[in-house]
Amino acid sequence: MDEEPCQDSDKEQPILYTGRAFVRSRRRGSTWVSLNNNRNRGAVLIVRRESVEVVASQGMLLESRDILISAPNATMSLDKIGWAGSPIDKKECIRIVGHTGRRRMELAVTPDTGLQEAWQALLDAGVDGQ
Repeated sequence: MDEEPCQDSDKEQPILYTGRAFVRSRRRGSTWVSLNNNRNRGAVLIVRRESVEVVASQGMLLESRDILISAPNATMSLDKIGWAGSPIDKKECIRIVGHTGRRRMELAVTPDTGLQEAWQALLDAGVDGQ
């Protein structure tokens, strides 16, 4: 499958869902790392017609993380992911696997509003639900 990288123009698509979420990203070595999930400044999940975006403020000294994934080339499943991949602090989540350009990205997203509404928006955006 050819991966189409997201473009800045993808951010102009209609928004299907937006909301705060607890987000972990998978690093090399299978370690899961939590993005900045502070109250009122935590990660935001934005689902558009053909893209999935996670924006996470990293505090005063670091730049924000802006992860943009092409929805039609992404997959998702329901899972429970713990801190650093351990059983500690496991959270039910939507596990999204896609690409940001040429880089593979794996996210575990737990929306504040629950999984169902975000799951449906991701399906509507073209993410393949397994």
